[in-house]
Parts: sequence; structure tokens; C-alpha cells
Amino acid sequence: MLLTFSGRKASQNEWELREFCAYLLLEGVASYLEIGARHGDTFHEVMLSMPFGAKGVALDLPGVAWGTATSRQHLQAATQDLRSRGYDANCIFGDSKTPATQILARQHGPYDAILIDGDHTYAGVAADWRNFRSAGRLIAFHDIVGDGQIDKARGLPVEVPRLWSEIKASGLATVEFVAPGSTMGIGVVCASQ
Repeated sequence: MLLTFSGRKASQNEWELREFCAYLLLEGVASYLEIGARHGDTFHEVMLSMPFGAKGVALDLPGVAWGTATSRQHLQAATQDLRSRGYDANCIFGDSKTPATQILARQHGPYDAILIDGDHTYAGVAADWRNFRSAGRLIAFHDIVGDGQIDKARGLPVEVPRLWSEIKASGLATVEFVAPGSTMGIGVVCASQ
């Protein structure tokens, strides 16, 4: 079982996350943006899989529907731990859909890879795709599997699979990491095509 930096239950399937990290290493990723970093566990794990000195930015909006009110301190601790290990790690607190937050995030870019794991509604994930796809050469999405199931903790639909299907149908090159029986999955699209 994946041990997380915060000590909380992992929000990623361990095999999917490990395969995603291995793919990023293979692709030479040395700069990374994570949208929807919550407690910083995935951000911490991905950054540790990257070369020493790699640049990473964790973007989160604590206290909203897909976040938690207490995540800020955990994300700050994860970022500080990465800096103490020699990574160029930063966190930004703001709404990824606002121009001010987008400008802040882009000031640290461009990025080799971006993981979109924030607002899981169709409107939210599509906005992050539109607003950030030109900021990185690889754009990844979490929760690509399913058909609009309801997130049990929040009572909101998980509509990432809908956007993921549209992206795949567009002809862009994609890679998927989905463990057998998983209801999550990570999908990566080469946005620079």
C-alpha cells in the first residue's frame, strides 16, 4: 500500500501512480505542475520520482467542493520537504479558472508535464484543459475511468471520463495507466501536437 507524505489514505491507485511516474521519467520530465494538489501527497510522490533539482508547482484551492479546509498546511509541509531535499518546489493557493492564478502558475513554467486533478465536473476539468494545455507538453488527467459516477464523499459527479473520451476522439496521442478493476486511472495526452 502506498504510504503518503501526509499519512492520509492515498487518493491514487498505487500501480497507476508508479507507472505514471515511470513514464514521466522516461519522457525526461524535469518541470511539473499539479492542479488540485490537495494535501500534496501525489505532488510529493511525483516530484520525488523526478531528477534532483526538478521544478514543481502545486496549485490548490482549499475548502472548496473538491478540496478540504485543512489541506493547506499539509501541502505547505510537502512543498517544504521537497525544497529541503533539493527540489525547486512551490505551492500556489487560488482558483485555476481565474486569470490571476493562471498568470501565477505560468510564471513558473513552461512545464514538461501537468496533472489536472482538481474540479472533476465536466465544466471544471474542461476549463483546466483549455487554460493550461499550452503550458505543458504532456497533460495528464486523474479519474479517466467511469461514466459520470458520483463521488461518494462529495455527492458530485466525476465527469473527467467524458472529457477524456473527447480528447481521445480528437486524434491526439494518448497513454493510459489503468489497473485492472480500477475506477480511477491516469491518462496522458501529448498536447504539443
